[in-house]
Amino acid sequence: MVKKNAFKRFFDGVFGKTAGDRVFHAINYTLFLLFAIVMLYPFFYVVKESLINIRLVGGVAKEVYNFSAYKFVLSSSKIITAFGITIFVVALHTLLHLFFTFVTAYPLSKTHLKGRKFFLFFIFFTMLFSGGMIPSYILITQVLNWQDNLLVYIVPGILTGFNIIVVKNFLQGIPVSLEESAKLEGANDLIILLKIYIPLSLPIAATIGLWAGVGKWNNWMSGVLYISNPNLYMIQNVLRDMLIAASSTDPSGQNPDKTLMAMADNVKMATVVVGTLPIVLIYPFVQKYFVKGMLVGSVKG
Repeated sequence: MVKKNAFKRFFDGVFGKTAGDRVFHAINYTLFLLFAIVMLYPFFYVVKESLINIRLVGGVAKEVYNFSAYKFVLSSSKIITAFGITIFVVALHTLLHLFFTFVTAYPLSKTHLKGRKFFLFFIFFTMLFSGGMIPSYILITQVLNWQDNLLVYIVPGILTGFNIIVVKNFLQGIPVSLEESAKLEGANDLIILLKIYIPLSLPIAATIGLWAGVGKWNNWMSGVLYISNPNLYMIQNVLRDMLIAASSTDPSGQNPDKTLMAMADNVKMATVVVGTLPIVLIYPFVQKYFVKGMLVGSVKG
């Protein structure tokens, strides 16, 4: 009897007590389940294909599940070096991005700042227009001379107009009374920023930090354009080379890689998993801050 009542309370809590509520929730749960299946199936397919190998068993080709493709991908010394470089670049770029974004957005969140509208227009203008790839290439290669330099990964994108606006809107939503109380106690703007605004800004910091980190983790174009030394490649560039090698290995080539030929499709899928898994593992830890920061930072101010 106790179990029956507990189940009834659980059922009513999930589906509602009236017939209309139950129909409505049943339709909602069905649609969300179908949506989840559509979203998750490509990931499941990629992981499944990365684990399949074709082996001859008694003269018959059979599918065997193992980690041979992952062993092949992760056995490369370039992968270990690239992972180290990528983690360093992502961590440093994200920290610098957060620092400069908050330092820029904090004064712009003050309506009494002189010239505030001009600076906001200037930042907004950069969101609409940019120099493009050719001016950027000339700047980095001929003016700054950052070829084969880790700075080409770290500095570009260290400030973005969109993130400045989002953080500014978030900071404007923090009660002014907190700042006024701190000033009565003798705190200056730096102390107020460090002691009040930043601790209250974890949701938006996690949001833009995730944007910056994921963007830099997936950055492969910088390596293609500006890096000629393979020892300075980030993980996406090394995985890209592996994908190209796996796609272009031809039995009629002069020096075919027979191991890679046998596992070409598996290696392609394994590189996708290796490239995305770290971000997938990190996201659950920042998801609650990410959702809150997205909502608050986009509607305030």
